[in-house]
Amino acid sequence: MKQILLSLLAAGALLLQSCSGSQRTGVIAPEEQGGWLIGPLGGVNLVSYSTDQFAILNSEPSCFTAQNGSDVAFHVGISAEIPLDNTMQSFIIAEGIFDSKSSKFTTANTTRATIPTKLNGVVYNGSVETSESASLNYGLINVGYKYNFTQAPSPTGPAAQLCISAGIPLTANLNKTVTVTASSGDASKPDHSETNTAAVPDKQAATATSPAVAVGIRVALRAQFDYDIPLTGDGSWTATPAVGYDFPFTKVDDSQKNWHASAAYAGIAIRYMIR
Repeated sequence: MKQILLSLLAAGALLLQSCSGSQRTGVIAPEEQGGWLIGPLGGVNLVSYSTDQFAILNSEPSCFTAQNGSDVAFHVGISAEIPLDNTMQSFIIAEGIFDSKSSKFTTANTTRATIPTKLNGVVYNGSVETSESASLNYGLINVGYKYNFTQAPSPTGPAAQLCISAGIPLTANLNKTVTVTASSGDASKPDHSETNTAAVPDKQAATATSPAVAVGIRVALRAQFDYDIPLTGDGSWTATPAVGYDFPFTKVDDSQKNWHASAAYAGIAIRYMIR
């Protein structure tokens, strides 16, 4: 019995020593410090435009107007996490993203109906309808800080991330559509009407020669919540679903629209650890 008791005491002492050592270099703080994590990311943007009311057609400044807007777009890119310590909780984040802020504008006073039209003696009350959208895409560089709430050999569990974002416009076009319904001039048609739709591109927003409406550098703050999921036992691969909000500090352009583009977004990153 004495020998067994002594053996148990010795085993307990060894276990305490092992736990003490592992708390410094092992289980809580990984024995092998993790390396960089890098990989692709992608997701969807719920784009929101904030504008003053503006004219869709300059020739009819009070008849056809739009204000604000919303639509669904996308983002895709590459993301890197650089650990600041061996607990794998604090990271510097660096991202390069193709980010679409394309959206429709919300139209108001867009239709003029019961416009008398006459062709070949055929009379029809026609109409004019307008709409406008923006093809707006940026190349973004995001740099910031990420904190994981769990210590582990690789990023694990919930995390919060905050980045400063700077972007240059890659595509910036305004697309206008005018639909005109008028007399067809054909009395045999049941409604005596004919509809023509014309797309009227307006590229002033992207033209450097029109500085009053030229799209400029985008500066924004991106706040994000992550959840890191190790995909392999050694933590080499990690999947990170995320949701966030992109809040702009700058206007899209310097026009009288007073145009800001923001977005709530959701996506996922798949990263590989380079030890």
